[in-house]
This record gives sequence, structure tokens and C-alpha cells, in this order.
Amino acid sequence: SRLQKFGSNELTPPPKPGFLMKLFLQVNNILIYILVGAAILSGILEEWKEVGLICGVVIINVSIGLIQEGKAEKAADAIKNMLAPQAMVIRNGQQKELPAAQLVPGDIVKVKAGDQIPADLRLFEIFRLQTFEAMLTGESMPIPKHDEPVDVHAGLGDRKNLAFAATNVMDGEAKGIVIGTGDFAEIGRISAMVAQEDETKTNLMVQLEIFGRWVSVFVAVIAVATLLLAYYTADETLGDAFKSAVSIAVAIIPEGLPAVVTISLALAMQLMASKNAIIRKLPAIETLGSISTICSDKTGTLTKNEMTVQKIQTAKAQYDVTGVGYSPDGQVQDPNKANLAPEHEQRLWAMLEGAVLNNGSGLNQDKKTGQWLPVGYPTEVSLLTLGMKMGLQNIAGIEKCQKAKPKVNGVPFASEHKFMCQVHEDNGKLFCHVKGAPDRLIPLCKDQVVDDTDGKTAPMDQAFWQEQARQMASLGLRTLAICKCSWPESRRNEEMDADTILKGGQQLTMMGIVAILDPPRPEAITAIKIAHEAGIVVKMITGDH
Repeated sequence: SRLQKFGSNELTPPPKPGFLMKLFLQVNNILIYILVGAAILSGILEEWKEVGLICGVVIINVSIGLIQEGKAEKAADAIKNMLAPQAMVIRNGQQKELPAAQLVPGDIVKVKAGDQIPADLRLFEIFRLQTFEAMLTGESMPIPKHDEPVDVHAGLGDRKNLAFAATNVMDGEAKGIVIGTGDFAEIGRISAMVAQEDETKTNLMVQLEIFGRWVSVFVAVIAVATLLLAYYTADETLGDAFKSAVSIAVAIIPEGLPAVVTISLALAMQLMASKNAIIRKLPAIETLGSISTICSDKTGTLTKNEMTVQKIQTAKAQYDVTGVGYSPDGQVQDPNKANLAPEHEQRLWAMLEGAVLNNGSGLNQDKKTGQWLPVGYPTEVSLLTLGMKMGLQNIAGIEKCQKAKPKVNGVPFASEHKFMCQVHEDNGKLFCHVKGAPDRLIPLCKDQVVDDTDGKTAPMDQAFWQEQARQMASLGLRTLAICKCSWPESRRNEEMDADTILKGGQQLTMMGIVAILDPPRPEAITAIKIAHEAGIVVKMITGDH
């Protein structure tokens, strides 16, 4: 009954005009009307070649517009596939997997890391749940969720007791009551807004309409003047005077103009299509020529969104890491740009293995293409790549390392405390690995590893680490401190939260700082250069500091 009342959990596609309406929209401009008028007048004069030429121009113009609009509609339909196909539902006390389309308000849904949220949910029974909501809010970091009430007027990004359809669970798990499905979910509102978008006219369309009106007025004036002059001053019969007026009117009408405009725009459209850009309305092509400023997102647009560790800072030295992206191709180099000796690299990795152990993300390789595919947070994936560059060799090496020293407890990353920690067991002993913002972790360190040898320590030099972090940040690098401490067996099963670390005093050992870069796309560099040469200003809009 609820399914009948609320409808299926699917986005309603926007109403599509029929073929006749599409045809009308293509011919509904003043230049086409002038051409049709010219064809009629040419038919009166029995200029059949002229009629054929004009009709050909009209048919080409309409056909190109219909074909291109059809391609654009198929691309726009992709939004309908954004809802999760399956959902884990608890009904009548029984847990079962159902098609997400069958969800109705009031259902209880269970979600966990890796799931896509199937509908808008009011959360309860939360265990360290974090969701990725960039598609709705633009926030590039995962959002920690809770089950506490929020203000009724809270913005979308502040409704942290809700999980939204089509967003992804990055960590933890929770249960939630369905409060919005299909068009009544937040993603449904976006779909509705897209469907209701007002039609706007490009500058070219406006100018052509103005030109068309002036041509119509001019042709009418000249035709009437010709008719009167021929009839009253040239002593022509009314029929001959009318033919003279029609001949001059047809000669004045620039029937070649629509053809030139349409063919030029069509060629430009084909060029854009070869660059994977779909143009729905041909006149929109001309608008590109009026651009003076481009505002671009940063992550994933100007950059590859493939975080890459570029530098490693220890108490002994700073090391460069070669290679770009998630591929493990690369080496760790000493300050003289020489590859580290295997024995030194092993000691360095022993210090930084917490970067792989204290990690909730994954990395897979496509067997067909060989491409490395991230699973989870780009920053964490970059640390897995670093591990493979430093001796773990492949994904199996990472999994072996993580299984050999299993996770016992931990606290997930949150923007409020800016770090993540996990307790792991190593040969019967417990160690807590912590990684996060240097400004948050440096004050919590009591000592630091020296001589790149884990276990050999000296008193913490906070000023040194703060300066190194500042210098690397000034180069546009994202810095991440790697710390470690022993963990008492008596606290194995103790429930941990951020205060466990923050209020534990100076208990950490600073292992090192890694500096991470999201490398720019090579094609973006070229595009920006071309834009500057064309006098176009490029502005980067980003939520990053």
C-alpha cells in the first residue's frame, strides 16, 4: 500500500516533447520563416532551382538540430542510473536484499562501507559512519554522521543525522529509516530542477532574430515601393508589377545566410564531439566565442585526483619519491637524487609501515587495461602506492602486511580532530599507528625516531618538524604526519574515540612526514595556456586550503 501511495524509488524522467513538437522548435525562428517565404515567392516565379536550394537548406538545418538534440538527451538520461540497484532492508524483523526501487518511506535500511545509499535515510544505530556527499554539497572530504537531532533549518551539509540517496558510504555502518524516495529524495530535487531549466537564447540567436526582423521590414518596404513604381511610373500591368516586386524581394533575401550559419555551427559541433563534448543546441557553439572567464573546479578537473606522495621527511633527511599517480612505478631517492640502498629503504619502510596498516582504503589493478583503480580516499590510496614503491611490490604484498599485523581497534578520520588511528597487533604486542595533520599531531609527540631506525629515538624537536611541514606546504603539497606508540594490553578492548589520543598527553613517537601532491592533468596545462593566449582568464574554485 505504501508503494502505491509514494510510488517506486526511481527518478521520474522529465517530460520529453514529441517528434512534431521537436520539429516545430527547430523551425521556430525568423530566418527559417523568411526562407519559407522566399521559397513560396520563388515558386510563384517558377524558379524551381531556387525553391529546391532553399528547401535543402531548411531540411539540413532541421535535421542537424534534431540529431544533435537526440544525442544530448541520451547523455542527460544518465542521471536516472544514479540510484543504488539493491538495498539491504529489514522488514517484519527479517533482513533481506531487495531492489532499491521497492523501498518506501518507513523501511529500515542497513548500510556499510562501500555501499551506495539507496534513499534518503534518518540514521540510527551508527558505528563510525562516514559518507561522501560531494555530488550534493561539493564537500571533498567524507562527512562523519551521528544520530543526534539537528536544527530544522540546517543546511544540506549540516544535516549530519541524515544520509542521502546516491551518496556513498566510505567507512563504518549504520541503520536508517527511509524518509525520502525517488523524486522526494534530495537527488530527486536536483533531477526536477534540471527538468525545469528555463530556455535561454544565446547571443547569436538574439542577433539573428534582430537581423531577421530588419530584413523582413526592409524587404517589405522595397517590395511595396517596387510594386508602386512599376505600376504607376513604368506603366506595367498589376501582374507584371507584382512579379517585379517579388523578384527584387527574393534577390534581397539572404537565403545563403542560414545555410552558412548552420554548416559552420555543425562543423564546430562535430569538432566538439571529437573532444567528448555534447552540444544540445547548435547556437550554443557560438557562445564559446564570447567567453572571457573560465571558472574551474580543481580536484579531478584541473588535477588528476590521483594523490601521489612526493616527499618523505624524517629527522635525518628529506627524500624524494618519483612516479605520478597510483601506479607503483617509482623509487625513493636520497637528497643527492640517487636511489636508496635496499637496506636503508627497508629501515625507512619499517618506520612508515603505519601508513599502510592505518589505512581503510584499497587499490586494484584492471587485468585488461593494467590501470590502477583506487577504492576509498585518494590520500590513503597514495600511501598504499608508496608502500609498493618501498618493497611491498604489489597488492598481495599490502594484503600480507595488513594480515600479518591485524587491526584490533581504531578511530576513523574526521575533520573535527584531523587524524586517524588504529591499534595493530605485532608478534603479540600492540602498537597504535596515528596519521594526520602535522599541526595536530606534533604537539602530541614526546620523541622522534633518529638515524632512520625504528626504536632509536631522541627528544622531540617540535620547531624542526613545524618548519619542515611549513616549507612543504608552501610548495602546494599536502602534509601528513606518521606517528606511533606502544599500546597496553589492558586497553585492547577499550572503546576508543578522538579524545583517547588528544587527551592522552605526549605519548606519540614522530616517525616522519609525507608530502602529497594531486598532480595536474597534462591536458589541463595545455588548455590553460591556450585560454591565456586567447585572452581568457582562468579562475580556480576549490574548497581546499
